[in-house]
Amino acid sequence: MKYILIIFFSFLASHIYAQTEPFEGIILWSINTQTTDSKELQNVQKETQQEDYAEINEAIIELEQQLKDPEMQELLLENPTIKNSMQKRLQDLKATQASNQESVNNSIFPNTLTVYLKNNNSYTRIEGGSMAKLTGNIMYLSKPRKTYFIKDGTNTYSFITDSTVVNKNDIFISLVKTTDTMLVLNYKCIRYILTKKENDKIEISYIWITKDIPNMNPAAFRALGFVNGNLHHEAFKQLDGIPLRVELQDPGYKMTIEATDISKRLLSDTYFIVPLDYQESAFGF
Repeated sequence: MKYILIIFFSFLASHIYAQTEPFEGIILWSINTQTTDSKELQNVQKETQQEDYAEINEAIIELEQQLKDPEMQELLLENPTIKNSMQKRLQDLKATQASNQESVNNSIFPNTLTVYLKNNNSYTRIEGGSMAKLTGNIMYLSKPRKTYFIKDGTNTYSFITDSTVVNKNDIFISLVKTTDTMLVLNYKCIRYILTKKENDKIEISYIWITKDIPNMNPAAFRALGFVNGNLHHEAFKQLDGIPLRVELQDPGYKMTIEATDISKRLLSDTYFIVPLDYQESAFGF
């Protein structure tokens, strides 16, 4: 009888641990974008691409000036490894610049998201569109409570803390819970209405939230507030559950982001580390 009790309590302890340990795995998301005003959308696309290209162009000019500077040239003669690194980065930036010029008429919108979750942290890989280059891939670390924007095109990163006021022109007004429900991946979701004001214009979005996945950290999903370049950071600070669907409307288009698959798997810690050779830059997009 004693051994049966030991086995039972060992099983019970392992079961409780499995229910409370942070989720580790991957969530896949689809992104569907519909045009509502083609002229307005062209304006949005042009503005987004100009911001993206300007950052890369500025980085190229800065590197070229550094490589031509007489004092820097003397320093680089003594440190060929640093010189090779700078030349490689300049080469990569010019390749990205050329790619931008070739794809000037392509969509600005991302196609898919892949969210990697481990130890209450997240790394969100954004695929497709100019907005992905503008924001970069997004990493949230729960211990320092910081959100990182990691841009592979420029080998740079920036970050904000949970208390950062992201954009004074984008003002969070309210996040209201409704009684509307929907099943997403067989999880019951409740619709929340997000109201915000940007440049004196009221905008309304809908976020479908579930509380049926208790071992995920709601803060790890703040990247969804940045995916389309629109800043919902203040709203996503207040999530009481996990978002599985986001519906938003901006001038010229509607966008729906929805989870399509949740799978548990072991992940490398490297997903949650800023690359050592990336340089810090000022936050902004």
